[in-house]
Amino acid sequence: MTGVDQLHNPIASMEAPRQAKILDVSGRWLLNRSLSDSTEASFALQGIPWIVRKIINFATLELQYVQLPPSPGSTAARFGFKQTVSPGGFNTSNEYIFDGQKRVDTVPIFGEISARCRYIRGGELAEHVAGLSGADVDDTAILEVIQSEAMGWSASTVWVFEAIDGGRRLVKHNTTTKGEQVEKATIVFDYLGPPRL
Repeated sequence: MTGVDQLHNPIASMEAPRQAKILDVSGRWLLNRSLSDSTEASFALQGIPWIVRKIINFATLELQYVQLPPSPGSTAARFGFKQTVSPGGFNTSNEYIFDGQKRVDTVPIFGEISARCRYIRGGELAEHVAGLSGADVDDTAILEVIQSEAMGWSASTVWVFEAIDGGRRLVKHNTTTKGEQVEKATIVFDYLGPPRL
């Protein structure tokens, strides 16, 4: 598709390029609120104050990922990450290493958390997210698990590419659990272009 075609087709200009695969999510991704579920209930379960939730729910959220060489002595995929929330100032930068190892970090809205990421395939993917018939995942997805010991919650997020509203988009299926309470949200991202990290 040419640049002229994209000017006349806003859906095409926001969808993920064909070369974007779950094994390489490099790019700038903008939260599409009209295609996403509300995260209000999930954030409330995580103990985020009401005023902060309101700011986040109306802010522009942009994620950037860039593929990096593996760490010395490792073959695990590694990505640089930057999150920009405007307004709000809840910006953060970090790395994702897809080796399933738990790492502790401190982020603006959650405080201290532990996180681990890895690729999942086949039946394990189906266990986490059902009904992905329209997904372009090559039988592979990303599983991200975050836990807050202080607040007593955990959140698992499955990243896939799916055909949403006529375009191929990065989608994150989030499940937040605290005790017997469970909140789910599907979050959809438009593609903005290559990373600027």
